[in-house]
Amino acid sequence: MWRVVRRANACPRRGVEDRTADAALTSPRNAGGGARPTETLPRLTTRLSTCKLSTTYEGEGGEISPSVDSWRLRTVERASTTEQVLTELRDAIVDGRIPQGEPLREAQLASQLGTGRSAVREAIRQLVQEGLVEHELHRGALVRVVSIADYPDVYGAREVIEAGAARRVLERDEPIDTAPLRAALDELRDALPADGHLTEEAIAADVGFHQQLVRLCGSPRLTRAHDTLAAETRLLLRHHPVYPASDYVGDHERLVDALERRDPDTPKLVAEHLRLSARLIGDQLARETERPVA
Repeated sequence: MWRVVRRANACPRRGVEDRTADAALTSPRNAGGGARPTETLPRLTTRLSTCKLSTTYEGEGGEISPSVDSWRLRTVERASTTEQVLTELRDAIVDGRIPQGEPLREAQLASQLGTGRSAVREAIRQLVQEGLVEHELHRGALVRVVSIADYPDVYGAREVIEAGAARRVLERDEPIDTAPLRAALDELRDALPADGHLTEEAIAADVGFHQQLVRLCGSPRLTRAHDTLAAETRLLLRHHPVYPASDYVGDHERLVDALERRDPDTPKLVAEHLRLSARLIGDQLARETERPVA
């Protein structure tokens, strides 16, 4: 038996058809679990559709089907626009098209991107969370200036997440599927120039490899936490010194090999790998700022 569950009394005045429908729904013929009254239910549904608040159907098994109107979902168009603005601004900051220290004005960006200011505002808020933008009193939103203090914090957080993810992978009994990680390694090998200079494509491939490493552990929370560091990692990798391509790829391949043979030292290898990258970036930042690394 199906019955209508009203969430409020803000409905039109009941009429003869409504009482007829209610009688059909609660008649002895239907009380014993008979067929759903398909003729009267549409009429009742039509009347209830004019109610201001949500209405649900409750089935024989007690399942509830809520009205979509009560979910308060944002439109797809708005969410899509915000995501596009976020991607464009993030990429422009990471690849240097928007200089460090540059102010981000909502009105100017909205005009240039052809969007509303609300989409720009939401994108800037996300960039603040990602560490690419900061707010200063009386100045508003500014692109963060990478400092020598940034690299140990970012890479320290990555070490905790990535080494922890590797540990969780090894603790599981099922076979380790390293195919996605091997594919990411191939992308890194193809994107890296022979001279070892990190291009934007190589940087993206490097970040993608480490994202796949974290995803192997199957933890959505670790994956989300790691993804928030991706943009800052890309920014820092632009300061990575030239490094032999064979060594760069080989350093990553050793991690895949260790996972495939279930080496218990894999988390340690991951940590050492990240510490090497952090040290190389730190040395380069020190040279660029003419400050010694502590």
